[in-house]
Amino acid sequence: NDATPATDGIAAGHRLAEAWCKDCHAIDAGAVGAKGSPPDFVTIANRPSTTALSLKVFFKTSHQRMPNLIVEPAQADDLASYILSLKRN
Repeated sequence: NDATPATDGIAAGHRLAEAWCKDCHAIDAGAVGAKGSPPDFVTIANRPSTTALSLKVFFKTSHQRMPNLIVEPAQADDLASYILSLKRN
């Protein structure tokens, strides 16, 4: 098995994004969201202000146009790992 804790976290984050986020956000690198839709995960990952910490804080904060999900710390780590894995170098 070539999986590492980092790749396990990314895979787990992708599964969470599939379950929770894809109805509104384009969550994969090749996907494009509709105009006027919430930002896609590639765009979020490539914002200069996006860090693991900023994402985890965002997941804990209520937002007007987003469902209030209860995200456990380990789930927040996994989601942040997945989103950051989409960053283009």
